[in-house]
Amino acid sequence: MLRRITTSTALTWVVALFVIPLPFLAALRAGLPSFYADMAAGIGIGVVAYVWMLAAVYLAGRPRWVDRTVGLPHMTMIHGVLSLLAIALAFLHANLLPAEGLTKLFGGAGLYLFVFLAVYSLVFMAGWLSARVRWVASLKRALERVFRHEASVWIHRLNLVAVALIFLHVQSIAFIRDDLPFIILFDAATAAVFVWYVASKIRQRAGAVVARVADVRQIAPGVTELTLDVPAKDARWEPGDFTFIRFPETKGMREYHPFSMINTSSAAPTRRGFVPMRFDIRADGDFTRRIAALPVGAVTHVQPSYGRYRRFIDEHAAGAPLVMFGGGIGVTPLLSLIEAYAPTGRSVTLLYGARGERDLVHADDLRAMDRDHANVHVTLRAGGRFEERDVADAMRPGALYLIAGPYGMLKAWRTFLLKRGVAADDIYYEPFAM
Repeated sequence: MLRRITTSTALTWVVALFVIPLPFLAALRAGLPSFYADMAAGIGIGVVAYVWMLAAVYLAGRPRWVDRTVGLPHMTMIHGVLSLLAIALAFLHANLLPAEGLTKLFGGAGLYLFVFLAVYSLVFMAGWLSARVRWVASLKRALERVFRHEASVWIHRLNLVAVALIFLHVQSIAFIRDDLPFIILFDAATAAVFVWYVASKIRQRAGAVVARVADVRQIAPGVTELTLDVPAKDARWEPGDFTFIRFPETKGMREYHPFSMINTSSAAPTRRGFVPMRFDIRADGDFTRRIAALPVGAVTHVQPSYGRYRRFIDEHAAGAPLVMFGGGIGVTPLLSLIEAYAPTGRSVTLLYGARGERDLVHADDLRAMDRDHANVHVTLRAGGRFEERDVADAMRPGALYLIAGPYGMLKAWRTFLLKRGVAADDIYYEPFAM
């Protein structure tokens, strides 16, 4: 199992699941009166559930160091799984230790609010689930007519209310309040996470770069290329990165949404003190369907970029061949990587497929890249999948493998590469379904 996940991801899971709860369990044991020893297991289960909830709230603030370590899409999945595990343990805790009065009221309200939010998030916000389960994707499309992107963002923030209710649940238990080692750690951790979360949201708003829409054009069926003019002094994104953007003056687009840039900041020409930031966006939801109607000059807020493709490459041997697999509109982060590495002489191979010829975004640019750079090899396929022999032929000794596309493609080619002996640490993908 461990050989199928990267070292950094495995370590992140170990820390989140086991290391972080340990100080809380130790503090609980140190101060819990012996009279309540028979309840220690049930209390400990509740403590672990709460700590996992706090960890999920912390990750919801999108800490940049975690993004650069495991990648934000993977971090988002960890956030979701921790929340579900916390709910499962909370139910077990409630069954082992039935409560009364305010303790029951606060605990029950917090738990059932968490359950509602978990179900809602699994349908609307956990793209990693809708990408895997077809009926969830169908349900999401049907309900999105009522629950828009902005509403979903605000509903998700009710997790803070749920955590606050569980906090009050714990504070209402006298013998827990009297356990000083535990309650001091418990209060301090809760305060720290809440302060961090609020500060992160303020920082994301206050630290956003103000850009403007420079161009909007359709490049494929249902796909719009959006170009923003970003002040040159703020153009610092890395190849393969994505960012969160919002349009504060446009109804229905005032909350942030993530998109991958298709160009590099260093290679983009500067004009009038601005650098173009380009995105290819498929009209999948209410936010993305509004992109095509944006007027030139519309004010845009852009957060500092996220992503690990470039960091992943830099962590390995210099000059290692790059083998990329792209599918449909998911190819977007690979486009800027090819632009960045084509002039370096480094071997770059891209296998890019889509449903039809018109769905191969920037096909002419990719063909030109293949023609103009001897180190770049691009194979395009419309209307059919690449076969295993195609992927096997693209493999290179000591290569790094970058995958971007639909979940089914990510899973299939990653599994194939692992079976062919490629180490998990030499494969990177960002499941852009967050």
